[in-house]
Amino acid sequence: MIYNLELTLEEMQQQAMKEGKLEGEREGKLEGKLEAARNALIEGIEPTIVAKITGLPLETIRKIKLELVN
Repeated sequence: MIYNLELTLEEMQQQAMKEGKLEGEREGKLEGKLEAARNALIEGIEPTIVAKITGLPLETIRKIKLELVN
């Protein structure tokens, strides 16, 4: 019984580590897209084009553009 509990706890820890790694990868990809969007806007590329290239919503691109202006 204790052995099964130890296995279950170990499996849960491994799953949590996997999920944490995946979440970190997602956050990293998003940061990369946001940085690319900022750089593209700084270079004067139209927000609609930036949205298409990065896959980010146009509203997000517009918010980034407003932040750059202010």
